[in-house]
Amino acid sequence: MTGADTQVQQTQRKTKVGRVVSDKMDKTIVVSVERLARHPLYKRVIRLTTKFKAHDEENDAHTGDTVLIEESRPLSATKRWRLIEVVARASEHGSSSDVVFEEAETTEAIHAAAHPGRTRSDESTDDEAADATNPATSSASSVDGSGGEADRSDEERSDSSVAEGGPA
Repeated sequence: MTGADTQVQQTQRKTKVGRVVSDKMDKTIVVSVERLARHPLYKRVIRLTTKFKAHDEENDAHTGDTVLIEESRPLSATKRWRLIEVVARASEHGSSSDVVFEEAETTEAIHAAAHPGRTRSDESTDDEAADATNPATSSASSVDGSGGEADRSDEERSDSSVAEGGPA
C-alpha cells in the first residue's frame, strides 16, 4: 500500500441558502434558513427556521441579504459554516415582482407537500365544475334587483323603520 495507491474520497459538502439575521460580530454572520416539514400529529405543513453561524472573512454580507453557506470544519464553539457567496443584496429585494414570484413558488411547494400527487390544474377544473352545478354560488342569483333589506344601508333602514312606525 503506497501513497500513490490511496485515494482520498472527496465528499460533497452541504450547502444552504438563507437570510442574514445578524452581522454585528466581526467576521461572523447569523443566517436563518427556512424549511417546510409536516407536523407529526396534525399533518399540517409548517415552516421551521434554523439559525446557523457562518464565517464571513471580508464582512461582505449584511442584515437582510440572501446568502449561500457551506458546511466546514469547526471554526469556533458554535461556528460550523462558511459564507460562499451573497446571492442577493437586501436593497435588491425592493421590487414587488420578485417577492410575488417567490411567494407563488412557496405556495406551490406547500401545496405539493400537503397534497402529494395532486396538481393545481386538477383542483381548478373541479372547482369550475362545482360552480356550474351549484346555482347558489352563481353571481346571477345574488343580484335580484328587488332592493331588499340586504341592499340598503343602515341609515336607509333606520329611516324607513321610523317612517313605518317601527322601533326607533
